[in-house]
Amino acid sequence: MDKNLQSKIRENLVARRANQFQWLADLVKTPSESQFAGEPGDMTAIAELTAEALHTLEFGVERHAVSPNGSAEITNLVVRHEFAAGPVVALVAHGDTRPCGNRTHWRVDPFGAEIRNGVFYGLGALAKADLTVYACALAALRDARPDLSGTVELHFTFDGEADGLWGSKWLLDNTIVNPDYALGSGNAYAIGTSSTGDLQLRVEIESMGSEVSADPMEAASTVMDALYALRRTYSGIRSEIPGIGSPSLVIGQIEGGYRPDTAPVRVVFTLDRRLLPDEDPAAVEQQLTALIAEEASQTQGAICRINRIKLSRPMKPGPGTDNLAGVLERRSSAVMGAPVPVYGVPYGAATRHYAAVGIPSVLYGAGPDTASGVSPGGANECLVLDDLRKATEVVALTLAEFMTPAG
Repeated sequence: MDKNLQSKIRENLVARRANQFQWLADLVKTPSESQFAGEPGDMTAIAELTAEALHTLEFGVERHAVSPNGSAEITNLVVRHEFAAGPVVALVAHGDTRPCGNRTHWRVDPFGAEIRNGVFYGLGALAKADLTVYACALAALRDARPDLSGTVELHFTFDGEADGLWGSKWLLDNTIVNPDYALGSGNAYAIGTSSTGDLQLRVEIESMGSEVSADPMEAASTVMDALYALRRTYSGIRSEIPGIGSPSLVIGQIEGGYRPDTAPVRVVFTLDRRLLPDEDPAAVEQQLTALIAEEASQTQGAICRINRIKLSRPMKPGPGTDNLAGVLERRSSAVMGAPVPVYGVPYGAATRHYAAVGIPSVLYGAGPDTASGVSPGGANECLVLDDLRKATEVVALTLAEFMTPAG
């Protein structure tokens, strides 16, 4: 890459840094919590704040509103900047967060956007940081007036914690966007090309109401014992992809009964099974449903119904993934001053919707090293501001190299 272009990009980033930090602070101070049921909450304020910031950066912003299942309307934001004819690269980030939970677990105000010794604290700091990373990287690249081929798009959504169904997937399904490559939120010290998927099931057990009186709670207990026994075997299953680890299974919700001295007529519970990129989701679902049905049948007079709540397939690398990942690896290693490896992330990423339709997708952003123990939505969520600075530079320089016309 031309060294003069690199210098211009870095100068532009330095000039924007104070505004970038302030934008992140404003984002964190604006609550945008998704609901426990997986539905987006009220995202009006965070969407408007983001749109206003993009206008300040002199981008044209498309607004695409959708009402998930009749709940509060959310607005997806799309920016398109064309340098010249060539590949379209989408930068994908979301501005919603997990619920804050118990504030007594926080050492700081989760919405205070406090900075201590160069570390920025706040709920959503990690996810919201990438909104600023991608927008500021594109603005710096644009203002350097480079001779590049292609288009960079910003796809900013507000249902990432609700699995991206009404954000990234909705934009793709409605052909509003159709990029050639996608870069989504991730860590500054590793490049993600794979992520786990997610299977959620709802199990309902009730008595037939015949002369044979079944106890649905007993049947549910038998089923759950079998599921926990299966879970104990998961430690022996490990993905071949570094960073992914083993599958997990959680029974997260149970309901049934109305008084302590009467057996319930119906018990309902839900389970969540994380899927490895190495696994066949259909085979995993078949194993679970067969196990649940078999164990429930041990209780005479019980009826068991199993429904799928959600199936999010794992993200896997495909043809072309290495093209973008290779440039990212080279540029991030240079900026970080140490090798930045390719790995798999042990959580679901909304960018998987792009990979699912054949769009080469990678994950890279301002997030911390996974060994730090800091996670999105966790108590005292935080971000090292120097990582934010470095990640923004990496993204800008990666785009500049990736979109430089072949000589």
